[in-house]
Amino acid sequence: MPWFIASLTLSLPGCHSLKEKRSALSPLISHLKKCNLSVIEASHQNSWQSAVLQIAKLGQTRAQLDRDLALLLSSIENDFRDITLADVQHEFYL
Repeated sequence: MPWFIASLTLSLPGCHSLKEKRSALSPLISHLKKCNLSVIEASHQNSWQSAVLQIAKLGQTRAQLDRDLALLLSSIENDFRDITLADVQHEFYL
């Protein structure tokens, strides 16, 4: 079965404390987990205005995973206006 790992570098320009950052990230992480994604905050844990999330997903086909990743990125950009996607890196495994 194919699967992917993606690293999402996020910018949170409105956050001025770690508490604000956690409040901004919490709904996003909950949303990702509801989409059957494994999610961790991989880097920048002590930075107020940036975060790196790593996500992983298993799928039936590569085409399905491509669609899922595109929908995921679109969802983050449209539904989480206080979070900006600064960079996305992903790898697919077959």
